[in-house]
Amino acid sequence: MIHLIKKDILMQKKTIGLSLLFIFIFTFTLSEIGPSGLVVNILAVTYMLVLGASAVEDKNNSDIMLISLPIKKSTIVFSKYISVYIFAAYAALINFLIYYIITQLNLSIEVIPFTSTGLYLSLVAATLFCAITLPLIFKYGFLKSRVISIILFFVFISGGLSLVDNLSKNENSIFIKKIANLLNSSSDIQIALLSLIPVVIILFISYTLSLKFYKNREF
Repeated sequence: MIHLIKKDILMQKKTIGLSLLFIFIFTFTLSEIGPSGLVVNILAVTYMLVLGASAVEDKNNSDIMLISLPIKKSTIVFSKYISVYIFAAYAALINFLIYYIITQLNLSIEVIPFTSTGLYLSLVAATLFCAITLPLIFKYGFLKSRVISIILFFVFISGGLSLVDNLSKNENSIFIKKIANLLNSSSDIQIALLSLIPVVIILFISYTLSLKFYKNREF
């Protein structure tokens, strides 16, 4: 499985180099929206690299070669899900380094704040987005599912930002107050574990569907 993940990285060196430029630009241009900027930044780069690997495989018909090798299809599918977190960790690390350098040098430049909450939400967002798109890729291939994936990405981003904006505008509503009281009465660990339950369930369902689609797919 390690070799499959390594393959996804090595075959898109140019895309990874381009992602560095995007991270650098997003770090400054998205600073105005606070921690939400970190979520958008990490999600965008993860999206770029995960789908970029699938695009290269489709272009080179790599799936035909992979299924001819003594590699279980479950391993191929599982490696794709693991690569999501490898790419997200890469994006998070670069964001952290930029934030750390700027703050340590006391430069008067606004950058995206790197917080544990922002990092956690970034991983959740990347998980949910890829949980939706990967089954489509394993069923239809990247080229056929490309348009849907792009639409889903922008819906995901715009919907998430709209939700945050609406919550901030309606912070005095009874529903928001109840949620705020619940969160204030719970520890960070409890909140994280509670929110992880549906995410893990969705991820498991996604992996099961991807494996089923991949096993039944005709190449």
